[in-house]
Amino acid sequence: MSAVETSKAPFNIDKLRYPGWDGAGFPQRLAEIKGGMSTLGFAQKCGISESIFRKYLAGTSVPGADKLVEISQTAQVSLRWLATGEGRRDGVEDRLDLAVLGSVIAGVEAGLEEIGGSMAPEKKAELIGLLYEMACNGESISEKPMLRLVRLASR
Repeated sequence: MSAVETSKAPFNIDKLRYPGWDGAGFPQRLAEIKGGMSTLGFAQKCGISESIFRKYLAGTSVPGADKLVEISQTAQVSLRWLATGEGRRDGVEDRLDLAVLGSVIAGVEAGLEEIGGSMAPEKKAELIGLLYEMACNGESISEKPMLRLVRLASR
């Protein structure tokens, strides 16, 4: 037996050639966005032949950048999510709403001022991030719950 051990883990050439590309998960995401639509119908909407689209679904072929963009636009999903599986399917996290962020920051700062408290920057960032996410998901946080959260986080 040789002194050099080799790894038995499968080597993923896609990761080497295309950093961020998730070739293993792509067919699953593609099937998810196709939903109940026929393969032929979805492929035609994307401007792709049915046989090529079936290869994408089987994981035996991958789309070029132009086809990947066309698929994401047709399905109205995030290109990043489609290619990598990262982020949200709808791409919301790729856009920052400065008005919402500003109001969340102002609320946290007002809460800290009201209680005469302070917060470590990392903790403040985590609280602001959580409140921003809640606001972006349509949850409304009134003044009293905001103050309670600021109190809890400032301890």
